Parts: sequence; C-alpha cells; structure tokens
Amino acid sequence: MLLYGIALLVSCGPKKEEKVKPQIFLEQKLSDFITSNPDWTKDEATEKETTEKFKHKLINLSNEAEFLKDMPLQVKEIKDTSINEIRTKIATFKAFGDTSRNAASLLNYMQLQITGIVSEAQANELVVDKKYTITGSLHKQGKRSDVKFIHVSDFRGYDLGKYTFLINGFKSL
Repeated sequence: MLLYGIALLVSCGPKKEEKVKPQIFLEQKLSDFITSNPDWTKDEATEKETTEKFKHKLINLSNEAEFLKDMPLQVKEIKDTSINEIRTKIATFKAFGDTSRNAASLLNYMQLQITGIVSEAQANELVVDKKYTITGSLHKQGKRSDVKFIHVSDFRGYDLGKYTFLINGFKSL
C-alpha cells in the first residue's frame, strides 16, 4: 500500500514540458540547421559565416516540393497587379506567431512572406487576416539578402525570406 501511495504521488507531481518534434517541413529544416550549427552565435565571425550558410540553405529549400507543406500562413493583402504585362491577382501570405502554439515552437520565431499568384476565383475565396496552408509551385526565387538571422540580446528570430509562388490550392486553418 505504501508503494502504491508513493507511485501515486510521483505520478501526480509537476510534469516537465516535453519538447515537441517539429512536424512542418520548414520548421524541421530550421531545427536541423540550428542543431548542426550549435556555435552559430559563438562570435561575430562565426555568426556571419553561419548566417551565409543559412541564406544559401533557405534559397535552396525553396526549390523543394515540400517547401510550403503545412506551413501556417496568414493572408495580409489581396490586390490586382500585372506580371509580365498580364493582369493578375496577388495574395500576400505571411508567417505569424500564435499564443496557442508551444512557446518553444520555432514557428513563433520565423518570418516568411509568400507573394501568391492567385486566380480570380481563389482571390474571391481568400479572406484577409484569415489563416491558411497553401500549395503552389515556385514562380520566383527569393533573394539571399532577404534571408536574415535576427539576434538581439537573448532573442533569436529567423527571417526565411520572400518568395513568389503560383498558388494551386489552400486550406483554411
């Protein structure tokens, strides 16, 4: 009986928050990069060199079919524009922080902007400020200069850049 009581007390004690393995492609790739570069902020020279590797890695990842897979994005704007003198609709999607996520989730520290080329019908279905996952094919690769590591005191953030995609579909979150 005494053993049962001890077991009950131990099982009811404070629980440690378990680290959740990233499930989203970009979050996993960022986590892998951080893990493989533990000295990223060791000194100024190492930070600069590692950030350059990070920029190349992100630009290359944008060519991957899974680049946007399950990435939660929020519509910020829908507008008419011209691309190569062809009238089209553009939806601007951005990554967002979310208090309902695990506080340690890298998604809360990632910035990403997708300029989505959408059809008239898609533009009519999208709602500004609503959150979606999107699928699409890369139309224009981002610039390395847009990919940044934000390191201020103890804060670390990751700007993954700006890319243009032809949007094939989207799902509301």
